[in-house]
Amino acid sequence: MSKNQWEKRVEVFHYVYSTLMSDVKDKDIIKNAFEQFTFSADQMKIIEYYANNKQEIINLISTRLQNNWTWERISAVTQAILLTSYSESQALTIDKKIVIDQALITADKYCEPNEKKFINAILDKIIK
Repeated sequence: MSKNQWEKRVEVFHYVYSTLMSDVKDKDIIKNAFEQFTFSADQMKIIEYYANNKQEIINLISTRLQNNWTWERISAVTQAILLTSYSESQALTIDKKIVIDQALITADKYCEPNEKKFINAILDKIIK
């Protein structure tokens, strides 16, 4: 059975989340994904973009946070959605509206209800 686009996005989100929660070093993210998982070419493009730009994406998001917020204060699930969504928008040049819509569908399933507005606001600010 083939997977739909959202299911493929969720697989990448799960992988990004697992890297945030594990001891996978940034330099080993691509190698680990390639060796241990079966990702499509598009999924690997997203993971490669994430691996090669992780700190820059975090910095970009951090500049859009309100004064009393820091990257570390954001839940790991929300971090993973933001990192995955931004990486997808850049690696595959997916339309901003589609990326945000898919991120919010993922948030509905995996996040606390109040995090959905936060994800929407941040992605709207950082995706061109």
